[in-house]
Amino acid sequence: MSTILVVDDDADTRSMLRLILEPAGHEVVEASDGHAALGLIGPDPLPDVITTDLRMPILNGHTLIERLRSEPRTASIPIVVVSASPDDARALHASGLVEAVVIKPFDPFALEACIRAVIGGRVSVS
Repeated sequence: MSTILVVDDDADTRSMLRLILEPAGHEVVEASDGHAALGLIGPDPLPDVITTDLRMPILNGHTLIERLRSEPRTASIPIVVVSASPDDARALHASGLVEAVVIKPFDPFALEACIRAVIGGRVSVS
């Protein structure tokens, strides 16, 4: 079972991701912004994948990604951007900072397949 940290300021989106990912065999941990996400990442175990929105209050997805990538302990955690900002998300993917992008609104099956591919080590862009 993989642990996925879902970071999104919209509670409905977090619930939807939970409803998609838990039946697929993943444990889901939720955070409402990047600051809360960093607080949830303890010494061990680290999440297997992090999904993050880009536009959030307090600490946005861009800054969260930068902080995660700057720390040796979290630098290799795969990140999937789930965002309604396609240009920003695709630019992050092109830069190599994230493994995959899923654009909102998304197909639940495509999202789950993307997460599965990232966990399996294959890069995917939706």
